[in-house]
Amino acid sequence: MIAKDYNQYKKEVLDLYNDYVKTFESFGKKVDESVSKTADKIKKEVFNLMVLGEAKSGKSTFINAYLGEEILPMDELQCTSSIIEIKRGDKFELKAQKASGEEIIKTEFNEITQFLQTHAAIPDEYRNIPITTINNWLLEYKDKKILENDIKDFLNEKEVKEANIFKIDEKEYKDLICKYINENKSKWKEIIIKIEITYTLPEAMQGITIIDSPGVGAGGNVGKITEDYIEKADAIIFIKSLVGQALENNSFQELIRNKITNKKKELMFLVFTGKCRDLNDLGFEKLKHKAIEMYKNDIDKEKILFVDSKIQLFLNKCLKLDTSEKIKDFFENLNKTGDNFESAENIWLKSYGDVYKFKNNMEEKSNFNSVNKAINKFARQANYLRLIEFLKSLNNEYKKRKATISELLQELKENIKDPIELESRIKKKEKEKTDMFNKSNEGIDTIFNKYTDNINGYIAKETQELEENYKNKINEFINLEEWQIDNQTFDKMKKITMDTIDAAKHFRDLMIRTAIEECNEKLIEYMDKNDVEIFAPNFTESDFDNINNLAKEEHSGYKYVEEGVTFKKTTQVPYHNIKAHLKTIANSIKERLYKGYITKDEDGETKQHKGIIEEIKDNIIDNLNSCRTIYTEKLTENFNTIKEEYEDLLKDKDDNEKNLQKIKDFEDKIKKIENHLENINNLEKEIENYVK
Repeated sequence: MIAKDYNQYKKEVLDLYNDYVKTFESFGKKVDESVSKTADKIKKEVFNLMVLGEAKSGKSTFINAYLGEEILPMDELQCTSSIIEIKRGDKFELKAQKASGEEIIKTEFNEITQFLQTHAAIPDEYRNIPITTINNWLLEYKDKKILENDIKDFLNEKEVKEANIFKIDEKEYKDLICKYINENKSKWKEIIIKIEITYTLPEAMQGITIIDSPGVGAGGNVGKITEDYIEKADAIIFIKSLVGQALENNSFQELIRNKITNKKKELMFLVFTGKCRDLNDLGFEKLKHKAIEMYKNDIDKEKILFVDSKIQLFLNKCLKLDTSEKIKDFFENLNKTGDNFESAENIWLKSYGDVYKFKNNMEEKSNFNSVNKAINKFARQANYLRLIEFLKSLNNEYKKRKATISELLQELKENIKDPIELESRIKKKEKEKTDMFNKSNEGIDTIFNKYTDNINGYIAKETQELEENYKNKINEFINLEEWQIDNQTFDKMKKITMDTIDAAKHFRDLMIRTAIEECNEKLIEYMDKNDVEIFAPNFTESDFDNINNLAKEEHSGYKYVEEGVTFKKTTQVPYHNIKAHLKTIANSIKERLYKGYITKDEDGETKQHKGIIEEIKDNIIDNLNSCRTIYTEKLTENFNTIKEEYEDLLKDKDDNEKNLQKIKDFEDKIKKIENHLENINNLEKEIENYVK
């Protein structure tokens, strides 16, 4: 399972948030809405762990070992074209969705296991043909008549030919595919495209969804449904058997080189299973070294992992028995039935009945902890950074409150015996703060204009460079010779487009954060440290979401670019015709780059949009303008709050007894805030050190 460390830290962070809510409510102050929304996102967050692999790679065994429960069938039969989602719930339940949209629900244990055996595996007759590829093809033709020539073209596809990994007779292979197509072409509605399973998994699995995908094709093809899931995945594990199959894996290399965007590559792991099976230590080390050398140019060496799912699966069974006596009886019964697991039994004998020692030795053999560590180090990075950023926002809220109280306390202490002087001082302070506020607003406009200037601004220069790079890459596709075009060319073109969009989004986010930092630095020019803490807007993750949403509302065209509208139409071209259409598509993309494109809504209304890069540029500018709006709103809110605090102080300027009580209350509040700040700072440092 994914390490408990993150869930522990998440709980501690949310506990500190609850303290913040109680503290501010006790002060009679409202809780910042954006802080609350961010806390809600953290509470409800889902970590999507996707598992990919070729047919018969041991995906199901790996997933069951990872979950600690035998949920998926593990009988060596390859999976269908259905996605399987597994998550923690309060009962064992299965929901399945057919291609027709019909939903099936199973709640009884026997019904669920029977359904999985029937629908999550392929009958013996068809176990050696690429069912995932065929089903994806059938779904493309669901509204069309399949002609004999269509089937013939499909059989000649490079991916279909390369999918004959068991090297069966070519005629027999093609005949089996034809038979399957003819049996199922009119039954496409019955194809199960998605299965959701909830199970009473351990608490550590809360908020984590395991996604078991169909087998990856020989050319790295995964099908449209799986592609959509990859885009939403927080981590992707590709399973490859270390023994029993060729070490070289074209499907993985084609997938990571041609289909996975650069952003998603950072979240990908290659996991070899079966590290203990039929191998001595020397044999394993040789294969391990060979595998790392083979794949190190495609994936970071730290993300190439070696585990033994069967060892971990067996350990999970033993640990449920709990006591040494029960485990001993379990091994004896296995020996009697001839089902003994020699590797595990040897480890048990060397542990001399010590369950703790047995567990440690088995875990060392299975090496499953390496998966948890790698996921925490690489894929969980964003989650840890989110916790750190959230702690910083809590820190800012407390500091702002402390700075406000400290200023009020100082004025009250210095002038408690002279109400007239107190009023004079407060009026002077209010004027100072009004001047600061007005100057800051002018400076903020100057900063944002510097970024959004369409001719000389940073954005204009960056997007022009982005456009040139993208145009040059698309031209390379247009200039390809016929012999240079293969099944992967279209995917490469799509990948380049999505990488360009990701690069633009990264630049956009960088510009927003840089602009905010510059605005905060501008505040320092006009204010002392205490005033900066009072005035500076506290930006949370929720605020950045709001900025993005406001920008999308401003111009609807960008959402089509971000969703890959460039490829929505072109991916509907039958796979075996892509070769003929590729240059047309490349030219179409180039045209959309400059002239724009047309979309049609549900009512059939058409709308002309700008070119792709122009839409991206507009979106960046819209985001910065939204950021300017929110920054100014927050600055104004902070200004109004301090004014109200001063007005409240003036209400009781003649009541010495009340003012003495206020001084005591202020001092108590500052102590309380300092305690909370210490707790936040300690946890923030702890998480930062863990991430490092």
